[in-house]
Amino acid sequence: MKKFVALDHLNEVVDQALCKLGLDLTERTIVRHILMYAEMRASTQGLIKIKERTVLPDPNCNAITTDTKTPSVASVNGGGHTGMVVLHEATLVAERLVKNSGIALVSTNNTRSSTGAIGYYAHHLAKSGYIALVLAGSPKVMAIEGGIDPVFGTNPIAIAIPTNDEPLVLDMATAATTWFAVINARDNNDHLPANVALDKDGKPTIDPLAAMSGAIKAFGGAKGSGLALMFEFLTGVLGNASLMGDSEDNRSNTIIAIDPSVIGIEGQFQSRASELVKRLRESRTTDNAALRLPGEYSNAIAEQCESQNQIAIDADLYQHLLALSR
Repeated sequence: MKKFVALDHLNEVVDQALCKLGLDLTERTIVRHILMYAEMRASTQGLIKIKERTVLPDPNCNAITTDTKTPSVASVNGGGHTGMVVLHEATLVAERLVKNSGIALVSTNNTRSSTGAIGYYAHHLAKSGYIALVLAGSPKVMAIEGGIDPVFGTNPIAIAIPTNDEPLVLDMATAATTWFAVINARDNNDHLPANVALDKDGKPTIDPLAAMSGAIKAFGGAKGSGLALMFEFLTGVLGNASLMGDSEDNRSNTIIAIDPSVIGIEGQFQSRASELVKRLRESRTTDNAALRLPGEYSNAIAEQCESQNQIAIDADLYQHLLALSR
């Protein structure tokens, strides 16, 4: 059941809850912004992460360090800090490198908690005029096509394109559903959609508990599974992080940022991108259908939240946050 609460009130509750969990002002400000970005877009990557305690650093975490390998390549060691704080820092590193070199590649490792909605980081870079690709590694919960065992993370990708207006952001997992959608279904006694999960014996299941003991499927069969494998190479393997079968939980992320003005004229890419979006909107549609561009639906929800200062949130989750904040 959903409950409508004031957006500014919820921001205060979330800040207080994160404070009670031990995050300092800088950490909780970053984490709150990222979680609320997702929650305002009705994403499964939102405030449920506080309830599941996937926003916390390791108790014995070390300082985040950056090793700049070349003028355009860097590696960020998270030191066990909160994944969102680490990927936020990596985004700032990528922004600095791409500004100077025209292209940047930043890899992170040594985190064990969620990085949240990765569209947030891609959106940040695109707002500064850069093309952005963000890949995220995560715990192994997804099977390869034809397999049973959980060998991949949900392996999402976010791609953001700067335009003359708001960036166009694609943020999607290569899994048929997200891990937190499974958690939501469990907590709300709901069924999963058909054909998105397997039980421990490899049989299709709509029971979230059975799926947690089994594996999530990739979207689109072999094609989605193939993308998930490639993203595993570009995160876990490239970032020297955990692979299937490893006992250590060491997650890796990869950011690629491109300054389009290095190839073309300043502002030309944004203008051409906007022109393409305009032509797409003018193209024909099927009967009673609306064109669906990446991020448009979720952005409309976020804009409505802001304009009305109101957000719909799961009632039980809200009560949990409220109790924690007090």
